[in-house]
Amino acid sequence: MVEPTMPAIALLQGLLAASSLLVGSLLGLVWQPRRAVSAAIMAFGSGTLISAIAFEIALPAYQSHGLWPLFFGFFCGGGLFTAATQYIDKLGGFLRHPANRRRFLFRRRQQEAESVLLDLSKIKALRGIPPAEAQAIVGAVEQLQLDADEVLFNEGDEGDWLGMIVDGEADVRVNQRSIAHLGPGEVFGEMALLTGEPRSASLVACSDMTVYRLDRSHFDELLAKSPHLASSLSRVLAQRLRSTNTSRVRAEENLAAWRRQAIDSIELDLSPAEEQSLAASLSAASAPLAIFVGTMLDNIPEAVAIGMTAHSPEVGTAFLLAVFISNLPESLTSSISMRQSGYSVRRVLTLWGSQILLSGLCALGGSLLQAYTPDATVALIQSFSGGAVLAMLASTMMPEAYELGGGMVSLATILGFLTSFSISAAQLD
Repeated sequence: MVEPTMPAIALLQGLLAASSLLVGSLLGLVWQPRRAVSAAIMAFGSGTLISAIAFEIALPAYQSHGLWPLFFGFFCGGGLFTAATQYIDKLGGFLRHPANRRRFLFRRRQQEAESVLLDLSKIKALRGIPPAEAQAIVGAVEQLQLDADEVLFNEGDEGDWLGMIVDGEADVRVNQRSIAHLGPGEVFGEMALLTGEPRSASLVACSDMTVYRLDRSHFDELLAKSPHLASSLSRVLAQRLRSTNTSRVRAEENLAAWRRQAIDSIELDLSPAEEQSLAASLSAASAPLAIFVGTMLDNIPEAVAIGMTAHSPEVGTAFLLAVFISNLPESLTSSISMRQSGYSVRRVLTLWGSQILLSGLCALGGSLLQAYTPDATVALIQSFSGGAVLAMLASTMMPEAYELGGGMVSLATILGFLTSFSISAAQLD
């Protein structure tokens, strides 16, 4: 039978360990610490949790039931945590962590760039440009969706942009008479852009079209940025790419290789202003529930583990301290990130306050599980929680700490590990 006071102790320990979430969120709302300070705290917390997982979750499970619950539980817990957080991040949960936010925004930009490069690979005139330089065009072009019979420009208009046809067809007309037909992969308007003369013909869409537009200002920037790109683009646009004797199969192979190399060469970076602007625009469409659920996923495994070790105070103290320390920088940096993304102070505080309550309830549940389930199941659940916590460290806290502090975080991580190890060792003696 479980002692009546044990669930209450587990509840209090869960609330205590999670209380640093509210402390960190309050600090994040009024103070933005230096990067080195945030990195050191986060690395120290990571080190304490790694040690606590090893000596207060993994070791007891191994001593009682061997390796099988460790391997099965850790892999299942880590795998499920990773899959769940990736799904929640797609719904808007990525905003809860700065590292996740930057990684998500970078991946989004990269996917957009890949899409543009795949479209541009259909343009015959651009296949002579080295893939590594082709990515310079990605940020310079604008995609246009045109309807059938829509006029792209008229004869005599200023030639201030050129177009590249990805899909659809268009008629070239002089004095209302069709003189040429353009299809996918072709470029138009290049001569007026290069010479500065007015348009010599009109262009009318014959069907729905997808066109990429390159304005004169961006074209001039490309010429100034890359001499190799300038000579290649100018030569190909001015002369039009002529057909070669290469077989169709070989041409397709070359095109596929060009696409792969172009995508592999993508190097994107977001300035702080771009990151904040993009995050704010995405947060407007993201579900607050995703932020809540994502944060809950980060804290449930820790709370359950606290509850399951509450019956043995000589074992659980180091883990309790490790969770308390690790929660502080997590909520601090997350609160700053959410505020930058447009979330109100009230919403941020409500989020973390509810997480404290849920952590207490999860610790209570962990204590009841420990008391009323077989020992083998307890070992498996503890291993499952340990794998989830370790996955959280690997995907959020440790990358964030290294990004903020660089190599210096290694010493803080070691110090945190040794601190937690010393507490565990002293209790086991």
